[in-house]
Amino acid sequence: MIPGINVLSLAAGVIAQQSPLWFRFKSRTQNARGQWVNEYETPIPIQGSWQPVGESTIRDLGLDTARRYYNLYTSHPIENVQRGAAPDQLIYAGRRHDVVGGADWYSQDGWRGILCVDVGPV
Repeated sequence: MIPGINVLSLAAGVIAQQSPLWFRFKSRTQNARGQWVNEYETPIPIQGSWQPVGESTIRDLGLDTARRYYNLYTSHPIENVQRGAAPDQLIYAGRRHDVVGGADWYSQDGWRGILCVDVGPV
């Protein structure tokens, strides 16, 4: 790969993009029972390429094969889990997804490959 070339932008010219909703993590607060509650920014629609992760890849990564995983390739700075924070969330096809990892090419080429896990219906 050549540094500085936005491969996602090139691919978007030939591969249809999808529009998941992005819930950016805002903060954590404790409720009256002492439980931590995550708060998210107002959701915004974003563009990206939403792709299922194959079962063999899920096994190779040591992930739970009973769950469904997806990759999202996007030019938005979506974050996975950080210390003292929760991951951003995405809604796609009526399902909520937590961001669990990915490849960060954002500072170099302006895109990220986000690994998401399906956590249930909206």
